[in-house]
Amino acid sequence: MKILLAADIFPPQTGGPATYVVTLANELVKAGDEVRIVSLNPHSDKSIVNCQLLIVHSENKVLRYLEYLWRLYKQAKLAEVVYAMGPVNAGLPALLAARLQGKKFVVKVVGDYAWEQSVQRFGVEDLVDEFQNKSRYGFSVRALKRVEAVVCRRADAVIVPCAYLKRLVIGWGVGEKNLVVIRNGVSFLNIEPIMKLPDEKWIVSAGRLVPWKGMSALIEIMPDLVNVFHGVKLKIVGAGPEWKNLESKIKDQKLEEVVELVGRMTRQETLKYIAAANVFVLNSAYEGLSHVLLEAAVQNINICASNISSNLELPIAMALFQYNNKDEIKTAISTTLSAGTITSSNVNIVKDQFSLEKMIRETRMSLQQICVS
Repeated sequence: MKILLAADIFPPQTGGPATYVVTLANELVKAGDEVRIVSLNPHSDKSIVNCQLLIVHSENKVLRYLEYLWRLYKQAKLAEVVYAMGPVNAGLPALLAARLQGKKFVVKVVGDYAWEQSVQRFGVEDLVDEFQNKSRYGFSVRALKRVEAVVCRRADAVIVPCAYLKRLVIGWGVGEKNLVVIRNGVSFLNIEPIMKLPDEKWIVSAGRLVPWKGMSALIEIMPDLVNVFHGVKLKIVGAGPEWKNLESKIKDQKLEEVVELVGRMTRQETLKYIAAANVFVLNSAYEGLSHVLLEAAVQNINICASNISSNLELPIAMALFQYNNKDEIKTAISTTLSAGTITSSNVNIVKDQFSLEKMIRETRMSLQQICVS
């Protein structure tokens, strides 16, 4: 196949979509496909992919998008299918390029981009499920909702990682026959845990520091946990717009010796922290299908997670709690720390059902079917 990947974020930027496009491109090349990537990130790292990577150069936002559209249009001529890594920043220009060149168009949806941006930039406080059917928002929010819905409705196929997102996208007006569920896959790395003191008990969380990841509540429960468990520490791996708020909360509660904002790390560095954890915690309001929970499961770490829809789809052993319910979070963590290491079948489940090879195989099959349809 001749595949054009449209990426809006790309390493050294972090996050699931950035990691996914690199992994997908390299694995498709291994399988014998001809792959090109057009990246919207002017600082993209060309050294990490084994295919042609074309990068926009303009730092001006408007000019950057115009250059992105032009590069996608030129490269789409050489492709059989254009696969966008999201419905808005990558999806809209990729859809235009694909249609102008008469090529098939596929988009991957790993979350509700309109909701995420509305929470971060436009003051929306509704949770993602409430956001879906509510229309009383400002112009910018309504425009974002409209763009992602239109792009997905006009795609030849929409790839989602879980049933929860499938239901969400159907709500945008996308026909079920155009939706393909391909669950996230992880590669299995042998990781040596980062060193910690023998008497320390680590609670580790990782993710982009945005409001719906619930890091603030984890900090707020630490004084109570410190009173019960000797040597307990909270390590938060990640970066994002909530950094200063979390830093202030740590200082206000005088928790500098207990809570550490580790910052942005590579996947391997993050896994070292996860591997050292006594318990991994994900207090998230929503997830597409959490890579980091799969990573923790592969490392055979005890997991506590919010009981949101997509987390419930994972057939792995977890202690569940209601999102941001501090009493339930404390109970789940305390019970897990008191029990110590729990032997489970999480590692085998992830290897059987969420392997990287399975994800790549299913993705290639879907793209091939679209190309010949």
